[in-house]
Parts: sequence; C-alpha cells; structure tokens
Amino acid sequence: MHGAIVIDYIHKRMAELGHGDRYDLRLRHFVLAAGQEVKNCFPGQLLVLMEPVEMVQIRSDDGLFDLSLANINELQYEHSGTIVMKNLQADKPAHILFIQAIPYQ
Repeated sequence: MHGAIVIDYIHKRMAELGHGDRYDLRLRHFVLAAGQEVKNCFPGQLLVLMEPVEMVQIRSDDGLFDLSLANINELQYEHSGTIVMKNLQADKPAHILFIQAIPYQ
C-alpha cells in the first residue's frame, strides 16, 4: 500500500473511532527470525500493514493476514489489540512494516 494512502486511511479511521486529529504516528518495523512468533498488545491503538508480506501470519482482534491460506476470503491490513505475528519461513527472517496510530491520553 502506498504510504500516502495509509496515512489518509488512518486519518479517516481515527476520526471514525472518535480521536479526530489527537494521535501520533509511528513507523514500526518488526524483524522476526525464521519460525519466530511474537505477541504484542496495543490496546486502543491502530496498526496498519504497509505492504503485503509473504510467509507471515498476522492475527489480531481485528482479523487475519496470511497470504498462504487458500480458504480465506478477506485479508486484514488493519490490526489492534493483541497482535500475534509469525514468520512461517524456516530459513530466513521476515520484515513486517506497520504505521501505528497512538491516540493521545
């Protein structure tokens, strides 16, 4: 996804969620070792996947992103709450890029 589209999408979603312009943005670049699974908690925050990543599974309170699944009819680029990322590759690291929106407290 193009960066400008992601920023515009986040702006609209944060307004829908009642935050208006009261949030900060961060670029998050996660590196997972071969076969590694990482669980993080982002309560009240929004993370939007910047680009599709092969051989990676991302599960969250909002849904699932996994290009290797043939029986799924929609992949979620938007994630929040508890997010579990898993590198499905056995031989190399995976890079996962998100834009994170953190509402002001």
